[in-house]
Amino acid sequence: MVAAALLAASCSKDAISPEELFGNEAQAAKTTIHTKSSEFEDTVTTFSRTKVCERSDMDGQSWLCAWSGGKMVYDTFMLSIYFDGIEKMKVGDELKISRFMFSFVASNDSHATTFEYGGKITLADKGDDHVILHFRNVSFSCSFGDYLTDGYLYCPLYDTPTAE
Repeated sequence: MVAAALLAASCSKDAISPEELFGNEAQAAKTTIHTKSSEFEDTVTTFSRTKVCERSDMDGQSWLCAWSGGKMVYDTFMLSIYFDGIEKMKVGDELKISRFMFSFVASNDSHATTFEYGGKITLADKGDDHVILHFRNVSFSCSFGDYLTDGYLYCPLYDTPTAE
């Protein structure tokens, strides 16, 4: 019986409540930046604004939008991910991503955007007004550097992009 309980606990590593996440900031998703320019030091940052929309402009797809808190060209970035509908997902399910974009939106460098990534993202919690996504070694690169996001990301949940 004890072995079964331990096995069940180890299988639910993806599950986390908002209270657990807010009570332990070390688990929050952080993006480690390794710049390609010696002008800026490597750094670790978080996404300051996030949202997941159950319905998007693509049929059957939900949408994650996350923004950094930057104010300069080199630290103002966004992450946009379209994935199979969140309403059908269960805690522990991996996002089936159809479109991925990471971009430094204030830059005029077209290579400061990428549509490729590595790693995986799973659903760690879902409520009526929020979702928590678990980023597991999600990596991407562009002309500004190499990026690795790891940890849990809390996102308010909206019906559509215009519902907020």
